[in-house]
Amino acid sequence: MNNQLKVNPQQFYKDPYSYFSNARKISPMLYTELFQRTGWLVTGYREAEIMLKDPRFIKEATKVTPPEKIPESVMPAIAINRKMMLFRDAPDHTRLRNLVNKAFSPRMVENLRTSVNEIADYLLANMKGKFTHELIHDFSYLLPVFVITDLLGVPKEDRDLFRNWSEAFIKFIDFNTTMEDLELVSKDIIDASNYFRNLISLRRIEPKEDLISNLIIAEEFGDKLSEDEMIASCLLLLIAGHETTVNLITNGYYLLLKHPEQFELLKNDLTLIPSAIEEILRYESPVIFTSRWAREDFEFAGNAIKKGDYFMVSLGGANYDPNVTTNPETFDITRKNIKHLSFSSGPHFCLGAPLARLEGQIAIEKLIRHLVNPVLIEEPTRRKNVAFRGFESLKIQASIQ
Repeated sequence: MNNQLKVNPQQFYKDPYSYFSNARKISPMLYTELFQRTGWLVTGYREAEIMLKDPRFIKEATKVTPPEKIPESVMPAIAINRKMMLFRDAPDHTRLRNLVNKAFSPRMVENLRTSVNEIADYLLANMKGKFTHELIHDFSYLLPVFVITDLLGVPKEDRDLFRNWSEAFIKFIDFNTTMEDLELVSKDIIDASNYFRNLISLRRIEPKEDLISNLIIAEEFGDKLSEDEMIASCLLLLIAGHETTVNLITNGYYLLLKHPEQFELLKNDLTLIPSAIEEILRYESPVIFTSRWAREDFEFAGNAIKKGDYFMVSLGGANYDPNVTTNPETFDITRKNIKHLSFSSGPHFCLGAPLARLEGQIAIEKLIRHLVNPVLIEEPTRRKNVAFRGFESLKIQASIQ
């Protein structure tokens, strides 16, 4: 294998961007090995953006690769994942996205603004009287979970169920997952799907003003979501949606604490919140990888591509491409025309992007305004995920006003 870059896992979890930079210096498309995967590592912005829009690069590995030997115990969980639009190609992806989009419109998201503000205020009120906080536990995990469970129609008393299910799902689809990992977490995936199967059955009998009820009635040219597709869509919206927003809020506040001049700039001019969120997304993307497979033999960016080739598309690496962003290693919330691929691009552009932006903007503004003299207690540890960029915890000291 040519130009293989050696990976130190602990160093990668701490700082993947040095690895991406070294890869990009060799080539924006480099055939190499990364954790459990061998294929094309894509760190160039233009190459990644074109690839995400080009139908020759597909999501469904089963169309172009031989069947894997998968333990029977893992197959039900894999079957659920394969029903998610995230892992489908046109025309199935188009059909699923159009149907879910009917129930998850930008108008519905904007109507959530008041609710998101109220939830953020409630969580901050619960933090009052304490001087030491674990921000993920106290705020940045709870905010998106409260929002998405309310949106879906999940009863408040069931919210705590989703922490383990979420972690299981993220492990299930990560780049460094082994077959042993899959066997370990597949039960959680099945438990989560059974939970939604029961909830969907209840909503068929007694519809409410929630997303699940809307998914049941959503139609596109006489088509409807099958029950398995509905379950997969609920899982995707709940778990992938809130997981990325947790990372957006936590990464964002951490970056501001580590760049006090940017913190003060934002505190003194809250109109910079929207551009701050875009720079946070660029600088520390909640998801730093997505993947594709080659549908056929062809040439791309000067490389001979073979049917079945695997592509590790580095969204985080592309966001640091100096050909697109000047001084990409500098965190600057005043940047103009910020370009990033943190929500992907093309047909798989993140359906939940408007909601993530809304939650991120409200969360960061509330934290800036209400946490007085915040201090980072210790340098936090990154989670051992390759594709998802987040912290184990974020401990701070601050009084709440």
